[in-house]
Amino acid sequence: MNIDFFTFGGSFFWEDVFFYQKWRIQRHCFTKRYRLLDSWDIRRASGTFEKCQKAFIKYMDCYEITKQNSHMVILIHGYLDSKNIFKNLWRRLILTNSTVAAINYPSLFRGALSNSYQLLFFLNHMEDIEEVSFVTKGAGNLVLRKMLNLPLELQTFRESVRIRNIVEINPVIRGNIFCDLLNKFKIFNFLFGPMIEDMTEKQIKNMPSIPNEIKSLKIFSESKACSLLVKTLKLCKFPVDNFKYNKKDSIIISEKPLNVLSNDSVLNSTVKFINNGKI
Repeated sequence: MNIDFFTFGGSFFWEDVFFYQKWRIQRHCFTKRYRLLDSWDIRRASGTFEKCQKAFIKYMDCYEITKQNSHMVILIHGYLDSKNIFKNLWRRLILTNSTVAAINYPSLFRGALSNSYQLLFFLNHMEDIEEVSFVTKGAGNLVLRKMLNLPLELQTFRESVRIRNIVEINPVIRGNIFCDLLNKFKIFNFLFGPMIEDMTEKQIKNMPSIPNEIKSLKIFSESKACSLLVKTLKLCKFPVDNFKYNKKDSIIISEKPLNVLSNDSVLNSTVKFINNGKI
């Protein structure tokens, strides 16, 4: 007998592969077992993807779940984060009459390319969506960029869905000296996962770009702790370059709270660009 029970939403071991009006189907990154969660993160079904889909259709009729808005904004967290970091941004985007889906992926256990295939699966199984936009935080941009550069024949969602706008918040666009150091030791690769290698200088140099036909914006706003760390590294003669950016598709916001996603300027700029594609 299947018993419904509360879950923690699958922040680390579960990946979101389907979303509809806050209901989601997740897949366990190790066992490959699927489960259906309702809008309160209560498990309603488990087993195969098809079984969870059929269960959702029944619940959709039972609870009279309304049709979702045709423009979906997908929020992709960074390394060692979860979808919960987007609560403030979610509250603002939901007021724009868009469907907003903050999704989980197992950043500690899989590399950016593997996680990009999860994102592709998610996109290929969207329902009632005509346009999609993306907001990434940190290393989430690596997952999105790799997905956008997968073979077009795999991106079947593009046959009926248009990609509108992309915002990358504090994206990883240059190698991290700590990741280069940690990647040299197998014990750290085991402890911190394969995405450590994705953030090394060698890998970042080969990072795919966002296709030219898609409007995108990079927002940079480092915390006070990060700024202090950079200054300390420079004093210690570490090779930390001054950041250079392209004013045509990037902005730097000077306000620097501890959490970039609690910065009103960052949130306002993100919502504005998602809505109209203008800085």
